[in-house]
Amino acid sequence: MAEKTDYELTEAEAAVLTAATQDAAAAAGALGGSIGGAIGAGGAGRAGGGKGGAAGGRFGARFTKAQTAETSVEVPHDPETARERARESITASGAVVEDPNAAGDGSVSGLVGSGALNMAPAMVRVGIDTASSGSSRVHVRATGKEALIKQRIGAKAADRIAAALAAV
Repeated sequence: MAEKTDYELTEAEAAVLTAATQDAAAAAGALGGSIGGAIGAGGAGRAGGGKGGAAGGRFGARFTKAQTAETSVEVPHDPETARERARESITASGAVVEDPNAAGDGSVSGLVGSGALNMAPAMVRVGIDTASSGSSRVHVRATGKEALIKQRIGAKAADRIAAALAAV
């Protein structure tokens, strides 16, 4: 199970996660606004409600705080195979992104859905080290932006990716 950590996002990581969180909140706000607007005022209400909901979602996303969780797992694969499986696991529930830090350490980064109904984005970083006799030690760190209702976005994402990598 992923443990909460005090990891501080770099500026580049924070920018990627903030943009993804604002986009997700705007999409949810636009959907809610368009449904509510359509009920009250038909087509015009749908259009206006959608724009207002998107603006409200972006505004509200500014008040979220990043929470990070990490977990490690040993997998029976060499590091290159583990990296490829990490890319596949991230792609299955989101998208692989270029390492925001340009660290060049072979880690795999991505944005995946997490939290309630997998609607909240989480920034995931999978680092891989060589372990004993052809196996690899995989470190999964995930950060999500939490609001008033805590969804354990980072912990759920880290656990899901680690479980997918540990499955043989």
